[in-house]
Amino acid sequence: MAWLISDEARKHRAFREVWVAYLLGGLYLLLGLYTEISEQNYSVLYDAQQKWNFVQQNIYSYGATLTAFLLAVGLPRLVCCEREYRTDDLVGTAALGRLCTWRAKTAFTVLYCAVVVFIIGAASLLVNGGAFGFEGALSSVVRCVYFADTALPPMSNLAYCAIQYGFLFLGALYFAGFILIVAALTRRTALSLFLCGGSYLLFFAYSAVGPQLPEFLRVPIDALYRFGFGGYLLQESYSWVFPYLWSDVWKPVLLGIGMILLEFFIFLQIWRRKAKA
Repeated sequence: MAWLISDEARKHRAFREVWVAYLLGGLYLLLGLYTEISEQNYSVLYDAQQKWNFVQQNIYSYGATLTAFLLAVGLPRLVCCEREYRTDDLVGTAALGRLCTWRAKTAFTVLYCAVVVFIIGAASLLVNGGAFGFEGALSSVVRCVYFADTALPPMSNLAYCAIQYGFLFLGALYFAGFILIVAALTRRTALSLFLCGGSYLLFFAYSAVGPQLPEFLRVPIDALYRFGFGGYLLQESYSWVFPYLWSDVWKPVLLGIGMILLEFFIFLQIWRRKAKA
């Protein structure tokens, strides 16, 4: 199995658009980090708790969008490459070839999401925390985004930031499952990239202008946003339905895990059907 995952990684590295995404993503991350530090002037204007509150919000300001961009560009061709390179018939020559290929692509997708989130999270914590010397990193969090301050269990500021990136990883898997399904249905890289990237941008736009929409539009779109990958990537789904109480966070987490498993199962069914077509 390990060598199959390694093969998927080599395919991924061979895609030209992936390296373009890495370059643009790296520049976007550097710009986001520079903007955060230059605008907030951590060392002068704010106390330690407020500084960590800014770090928490970095996930919303650039982490979620950068994650979505790298997934939308980096994953579609991984599903479509056999069809586009006309090597898909070779996959079926082995008895379990299609199933093993699905497992390898799914496992690589999970690893890819983990690496993307880890790099973004590590860069954000190291650069932003380093800007004020990690003052108060191990102090109990008393101010946070998304949850009521009084509802949080005892944890440090650093631990809460790490948990937020765990939430982002769950949202990344949710979005990745959607990408795999779209790519398996279309079997066209460019079309899949357009549909998946456009879907995230619509959700992102809704997060900014949603309250201004008429109620007959806002209610169904809001439900789709909150229970879909958009709300999970932008961290808002963890506290909306179960109002801001940390004790209820297991409910959206369980829902997200269930949706991810369902997406990978649907991807398997489409992969098998399309391969036989």
